[in-house]
Amino acid sequence: MTDDQRKIILLGPQPNYATLKTAMKRIDCDKPVALITAGWETDEPEDSEVKQAITSVGADCVNLKLFARTEQLFADDPELIQTLQARQDELRHLRNAYKERLQYLLKAARQTIRRQETLITLRAERESAIDMVRQLDRQYFVRTSQIVDDYELRLQTAGRPLVVEHRREIFEILKGSSAILISGGHVAIILNRLKIFGILEASKDLPIVAWSGGTMALADQVVFFHDAPPQGKGDPEVLRAGIGVFQDLLPLPDATTRLNLSDQARVELFARRFDRFRCVVFDEQTILERCDGVWSSVGMKSATQLGNAGSVVGMNV
Repeated sequence: MTDDQRKIILLGPQPNYATLKTAMKRIDCDKPVALITAGWETDEPEDSEVKQAITSVGADCVNLKLFARTEQLFADDPELIQTLQARQDELRHLRNAYKERLQYLLKAARQTIRRQETLITLRAERESAIDMVRQLDRQYFVRTSQIVDDYELRLQTAGRPLVVEHRREIFEILKGSSAILISGGHVAIILNRLKIFGILEASKDLPIVAWSGGTMALADQVVFFHDAPPQGKGDPEVLRAGIGVFQDLLPLPDATTRLNLSDQARVELFARRFDRFRCVVFDEQTILERCDGVWSSVGMKSATQLGNAGSVVGMNV
C-alpha cells in the first residue's frame, strides 16, 4: 500500500468527540486502535474522555504514550536532548528573522490587494507582492528543512539503541492495531514524536484518524495561523515540513474562530499565498475522508476552503 492509498480521515476540533465517533464507525476495528495524545504534553495520560468515545462505538484502545517515551529517552540519552535543544535554538533564531521580514511583506501585500485605482489595473503589482511572500516562505521552508536534516545526520536517531528498543515495542503494538488515532495539541511536539519513533513508516497499512494539531502534522507543510492571538495581531507563518502523508491540502483547524474570514484581503492573501494547496477549513463538524487517493466530505456538512477571490467556498474534491 502506498501513502496515497492509505485511508485517512481528518477532523477539526473535538469538544465532545462527536465527529470522532462518526469517523470510527467508518473503520473496521476488529483489533484495538493505537492512540497518540503526545500533543497534550504532560496531560498525555488524561485520555479517559477520548477512550470513552472510542469504546462507545465498540472499539478498544491502546495509548502509545509517545510523550512519556520521549521524556524517558531524554533522561537516559542526554546527548539526544542536548542536540535537539541546539537544533531548536537554531530554528528559533531563524524563525525570528523570518517573522520580522514576513510582517513587512504581508502588510505591503494586503495594502496592494485592498488598493483600488480607477485609471489603471494593479493586477501585476498584486501578484508581485504576493509572490514576494511566497519566495520568503520557500526560502524559510528550505532552510528549516536543511537544519532538521543536518541534525538528523548527526543524531542518527533511528539507530540509537534506546530509540530502537522503543520502536520495537511500538511496532508490536501497531501490528495488533486496526488504526492510528492522532489527537490535537501542540503540533510541533506531535510532529517531532511521530518522527522520532517512525510511527508512519511502521504502519503503512493502517488507516489514520487525526484531528486539529494531529491533522496539521500530517500535511506536507505546517502553517501556524491566528489573526488575533492573545498577545496581539498575528500573521500566518510557515513552521516547517510536516509528515507529508498528503501533499494537496493545508488543514486549518478551527479557522472560523482563528481567522477573520470576513476580511476579504486577508482571506485572498492566505489562499493565493498557499495556492499550491487547498486551504481547508476544519470546524467541529468537518469530516474529510481519503479513500484510494480521493477526498470526500462525510456527514451533513460539506468541507470548505479559502478561495482566491477572498471568500470561503465549497471544497473542490
